[in-house]
Formats: sequence, C-alpha cells, structure tokens
Amino acid sequence: MPKPIKSGFGTMQELLIGRSVDNLFRVDEGLRDVRRLLFSANPFIVYFFKKSSLMAATTSQTNGEVLIVGFTDSKILDSQRIEQVGRELQEITPQAIHKKYLLNFRGVSFMSSAMITKLVMLNKSCKAQGVALKFCEVSPNVLEVFKITKLNKLFDIQEGEEKAIASFDKKGWFGG
Repeated sequence: MPKPIKSGFGTMQELLIGRSVDNLFRVDEGLRDVRRLLFSANPFIVYFFKKSSLMAATTSQTNGEVLIVGFTDSKILDSQRIEQVGRELQEITPQAIHKKYLLNFRGVSFMSSAMITKLVMLNKSCKAQGVALKFCEVSPNVLEVFKITKLNKLFDIQEGEEKAIASFDKKGWFGG
C-alpha cells in the first residue's frame, strides 16, 4: 500500500475528508500544491475537473412564446465563468423564435463589471436580431449597480417573472 502523501497540512486523506471540491481549492493558496499533485497523480481527477468546469452556467425554458433564461450561480465573479455565461447567453438567443427573451436574475446576488459588459453585449446582439430582451427578479445589489451605471435606462427591468412575461404583449402609446 502506498504511503500517504505528506504536506505541511497533513496527509492527502486529512485534506480531502469533509471538504467539497470547491472548498478544497479555496481554503488556502498553499493547497495549490495539493491540486497540482492531484492532477499529476490521477488522470481521472483531471477529467473530472475539466468536465465540472463545463457545467452549464445558465438554464433555459419557454413559457408560451417567451424564452426564459436563468443563472446557476449566485455570484458571477470569476473571469472564466463570466466568459462561459456570456457565450451561453449569446448562443441561446436564436432559440427565442418568437423574439421574446427574458433573463431571470433570481438568486444572483453579485456580479462583476465584466459580467455587466456581457449583458450590454447581449442587449446589443438582441437588438440587432430584433429580439426583445427583458430582465426580471434583479436583486437590490445588482439593481443598484445598474442604477449607478445608468444601465437601468438601457435595460428593460421588470419586477417579477409573471409581470415580465405579460409586459411582452403590452403595446406602446402609439400601438407599436
């Protein structure tokens, strides 16, 4: 039987027991050595981490004619995750076949400025494709950022999902 790998933090088993994968790599920068060791020791772990980093960052469903997209993360801060979210949001836009796209922020409490840039790009892309984009269930923290940056004037932000869905069918003052 191989001897346990020792580090300044104890054996590998002591490090891994009772910790989620996410917490293991956020605990201490000294654990980077452990991560490197894991990856070099077991090809399955490398495969697992590559697959887990590809987990969807968004969810989608339709409600009538409206494509509703949500987020799987409560905090969208990591640059790789932001790239993935931005890519998924752009790729799903053609699925809004009735040109109604609702982005539901339920559960999102924080996002970085880079994520806000992705939302501006999504808005521009939707306009170019004739897709009506609306946001709903935006948390007070995120809404405050939209207000500070005056993006609340650019984005159509609705309170709840039901109101947002209903707002797609409302006509403007002049029937448009």
